Amino acid sequence: MAVLRVLLVDDHRSFTDLLVLGLGAEPGIGVAGVAHTVDAARALLDGCDVVVLDVRLPGGGLSLLPAAHAAGARTLVLTAHPRPEPARRARAAGAAGFLGKETPLAGIVAAIRTVAAGGTVHGTAVLELPHLTPRERDVLGSLARGRDATRIAHELALSVHTVRDHVRALLGKLDARSQLEAVVTAERLGLVALDPEGEPLAGGR
Repeated sequence: MAVLRVLLVDDHRSFTDLLVLGLGAEPGIGVAGVAHTVDAARALLDGCDVVVLDVRLPGGGLSLLPAAHAAGARTLVLTAHPRPEPARRARAAGAAGFLGKETPLAGIVAAIRTVAAGGTVHGTAVLELPHLTPRERDVLGSLARGRDATRIAHELALSVHTVRDHVRALLGKLDARSQLEAVVTAERLGLVALDPEGEPLAGGR
């Protein structure tokens, strides 16, 4: 049986250590190398069948893809942040797969085999972005900064009633039962960034 040679590229050493152990027990898969930076990975590409890499590496994990493809390797992105926008960037860059790191080992192994065989893999954790109007995005950003309806209305030159209409629309589109849940969901989808204190709705209503 031909052995699939896999290169792991991730700056989280504990994660790569566990993945090396897991993949080492799988028949037909061999770990050809481990790199913790993009530059180190470039020197290990020759002879690899699949490159498994993280997006969030210094210099950008996706910057490795052209060299990987030139070396004849297929690429599978494993990330702790399986959001739609990074998934789209990975696909546009030519990645054959995109999975969250919460994927069980069996799922990662299956994805490696699928990618090596010429297929594509996109994890169910990669959620579709809801369509938000520009004004809904403005209101969502204000909610994430802890603004209440009155302050949002003042800052955006809207009536409080209109702001509340936008909030109701956001709750529906984000399948949320509260403003807090809406902001947390939006952050998970990459639509907003939470404030440093992690209190996106402090003082909000």
